[in-house]
Amino acid sequence: MNYNEMTERAHSNAVKHGFWDKKQSNEHCLMLVVTEIAEMVEADRKGDKAGVGAKLIIKQDMGKGKAFEDAFEAIIKNTVEDEMADVAIRLFDLAGALGIDFEKMKPCRYYRAFDKFSFTENAFALCKGLSRDVIGIEKRIQFGIAYVNEWAKSLDIDLWWHIMQKMRYNESRPIRHNKAY
Repeated sequence: MNYNEMTERAHSNAVKHGFWDKKQSNEHCLMLVVTEIAEMVEADRKGDKAGVGAKLIIKQDMGKGKAFEDAFEAIIKNTVEDEMADVAIRLFDLAGALGIDFEKMKPCRYYRAFDKFSFTENAFALCKGLSRDVIGIEKRIQFGIAYVNEWAKSLDIDLWWHIMQKMRYNESRPIRHNKAY
């Protein structure tokens, strides 16, 4: 799946779940991304990881029913991988709200030697990059998605698989996931 397809899917699901009943500012949306980054750090601090066995237990043929939701909550929910997927999903959602077409953008050429930094330092660098208001919002979103994708690779996390599982899970959740915004 490419960035534009993921943007459409993430934003469409967010709209269906009431996250865009009221237009929100870019700052509001980026702050929610930062909260996902903080949740990812907390999961890392606790050692909450889905691990490679998650793919064996959560199968595509489980659909969207109770069996999938129970397995997801037991094995993946609130892990580093889950929160990393949330970061990407929120960025794709904001891209959808802003009508960003990634195919019309020059590729993001940012490089970071993730293994040279601690988990928290990498998380902080992501927050800093997303907050650089001297850079246009489109490029910050593109940077954030590319950053989390490369960071996941450095941790041997199949981010796209985790994004797809979280999207499946989110489709069955209540409006605004029972939150105010």
